[in-house]
Amino acid sequence: MNRPKCYVESPMGFTPVTNGSYEEVLELLRPVVEPINPFAIAGEKFIPGILEAAGEEKQKRWNEMGKELYRIIKEEANMGFAILNGEPADFGVGCEMGYGYALNDIGYKRFPIVAYREDYRRSGETDNNLNAMALPPYMETGGCFIDRKDQIQEAVGRVALTLST
Repeated sequence: MNRPKCYVESPMGFTPVTNGSYEEVLELLRPVVEPINPFAIAGEKFIPGILEAAGEEKQKRWNEMGKELYRIIKEEANMGFAILNGEPADFGVGCEMGYGYALNDIGYKRFPIVAYREDYRRSGETDNNLNAMALPPYMETGGCFIDRKDQIQEAVGRVALTLST
């Protein structure tokens, strides 16, 4: 098997303030997986048209983008990496994690998710519970949870190795 393709779920690519940090994460992932950057896909194929549209047409284009990103998770990605920083945790990341979990849960394909949260702000979680809805995607898919940037490469690499067994 070639290097697994890893869909990188995050709100960080939406703004120049955090886009640099997102690029750092992609660089950490490249030695162990082939990262799929949904912001590059959306920015090239969808966002310009969405910004030009209005009303129902705009909604239709947002829908087309979402369906394409879900298709990529379903048909191209082998695993996910979810950045859960932010307050509250990003709704889109939750949807993407949930979709990956559902594909795994119904037996469509194995889809482990590595969840990463290094944010000191709290988003409803406690020390014992990141967030009840975020637990199944990484605990029951063969993924894991990490809370330091220096753990990213090792954790993703370890989980990626399980895909070839």
